[in-house]
Amino acid sequence: MKNLKIKNRHRGFSLLETTVATAILVAAVIGPLTLASSSIRSSSQAKNNLVAASLAQEGMELMRNYRAKNVFEGNSWIAGMGSCSSPAGCQIDATILEIAACGAPCSNLNLNQNSGLYSYDTVALPTIVPTIFIRTINIETVNTTEIKIKVSVAWQELFGLQKFTLEEHLLDW
Repeated sequence: MKNLKIKNRHRGFSLLETTVATAILVAAVIGPLTLASSSIRSSSQAKNNLVAASLAQEGMELMRNYRAKNVFEGNSWIAGMGSCSSPAGCQIDATILEIAACGAPCSNLNLNQNSGLYSYDTVALPTIVPTIFIRTINIETVNTTEIKIKVSVAWQELFGLQKFTLEEHLLDW
């Protein structure tokens, strides 16, 4: 009888040993999965931040171009920019260089996959794709020869509302 007890003790793993081995295995698998998930999230945020920065810069350059167009046509350098002074702001279309007042909020930008341009064009072509980005332009008058332009690009992603803002001063030529 004494020999029988000794043989039974060495037959397999105890419940405690199995639980510890499972915990170690789970910890070894969860670590890399958490890292991969974090990397995917960071990659998505970095991509959207880069697009938003580019759209804000484009908005600023479009406003410079609008000022130049006004000067070349013999108009006041800030002609047509009045709607940008409202709290809701305005939007400017890159394809037609026109300023339009925003509702609350401004419209989402659309991407033309053929040209690669972002615009507010809503033509029902298969190449026009709506995006998550909303560009808003606000103008504040500093004095008669200077305005402050603030271009904000906002977007909603899984991690909440994100926003990129660019600010610059434009002078009368």
